[in-house]
Amino acid sequence: MQWRRTSHHRERRTHGESDTNAMCRACHAPAIKEFRECRSSLYIRAVLQVERDSHKRIVIGAHGQYFNNLRSSVLLRRPESARVSRIVSREQRAVLAFLVAFLLSMTPTAIQAQQGGEFLLIPLSARAVGQGDAVIADTTLGTAAMWWNPASLSRLSKREIAVHHGQNVIYQANMVALAVPSKVLGTLSLSGLIVDYGRYPSFAPDGSPNGGEIGTYNYQLAASYASSIGDRFSAGVTYKFLMFRNACSGYCGPNFTSASGSSNAVDFGAQYVVPIKLPLTLGAAIRNLGPSMPVRDAAQADPLPRFIQIGGRLQIPSAALKKNNASLEVSSDLMHSDAISGTAIGMGVTLGYREMLFLQGGYKAMAEDQSEGGPSIGVGFRRGGFGIDIARRFDRLSSPIGEPPTFVTLRARF
Repeated sequence: MQWRRTSHHRERRTHGESDTNAMCRACHAPAIKEFRECRSSLYIRAVLQVERDSHKRIVIGAHGQYFNNLRSSVLLRRPESARVSRIVSREQRAVLAFLVAFLLSMTPTAIQAQQGGEFLLIPLSARAVGQGDAVIADTTLGTAAMWWNPASLSRLSKREIAVHHGQNVIYQANMVALAVPSKVLGTLSLSGLIVDYGRYPSFAPDGSPNGGEIGTYNYQLAASYASSIGDRFSAGVTYKFLMFRNACSGYCGPNFTSASGSSNAVDFGAQYVVPIKLPLTLGAAIRNLGPSMPVRDAAQADPLPRFIQIGGRLQIPSAALKKNNASLEVSSDLMHSDAISGTAIGMGVTLGYREMLFLQGGYKAMAEDQSEGGPSIGVGFRRGGFGIDIARRFDRLSSPIGEPPTFVTLRARF
């Protein structure tokens, strides 16, 4: 199945209009683009248009339930040696294709208010994903702190340049960041981010290709500043310029209208090393404070997904671990945002060896209607000033269809 995001002008909801009617506008009539008979199966390629990127998750459903329902609905019982064409007539196959497209267009009848800038919820940074996103009190985040808690930047002792990559079935995200610490002035960091939702061919109303390609993108330019106050407390702030763009290259027909919008946001964060025998650090951050992001005009602006996250990180004191040049850290975070249907909990464990090899495991518990939760694993390697982290999350959206999200971070310190 191909995804196509429409650029139709969003109609304003009239007084008393139901959520169901609003949802009807989110998806448009599906089109069958390819119908092919194999020896033991039918291949049907359909294009379903959705108005927002977040509607893709709604159509897929929790745990991929809509794909599972579709699979069950079109299952044909037949003798093993029989060909499909002997069982199903041409007219029946046409009806079956229509039913498949209809099932693909089915969505829940109620939906919460959509958020603008949903790409701000991407768990960018492999180190964070491997720990179940429980990194708000992590003092070793480096440039990834621009995405999670800018206060952690104050702990950098060397300059760092890094590339953070993340992808799942919906998007590919790439961020390049540079951080420059100073013992006197604190740490200054700059980053640029591009989130690409893919390019898809444009089709005319009759189903024929127009020759153009439609692409949807999010952009972010950010600047952070962090400083320590004493040995235990640090604070930081990040300013972000956000952009959205839906555009077509080539000819997409007279009905296509490009869409774009921009907004600003600010993040605040703090970390505190607790003065007790156990090496415990506490952290807190509030992200995405700013005006709504308009697509075409202020009346259609959507609020940014404001996010509050608090948590702690504890290094387990163990003589046995120390004797074997190993370390063990555990962390737990509490996260709250209307964009994730309330509250989520992240938990992570990091086992290190000689400050060179790191194994991570984590779990992010979320509401059942959210697809991004689930277990995660990660591995990290440090050698001199070079470091690489790789992590995967087995969430409810990507895992059922065989594409668990993958995150990679490359960084160099000098």
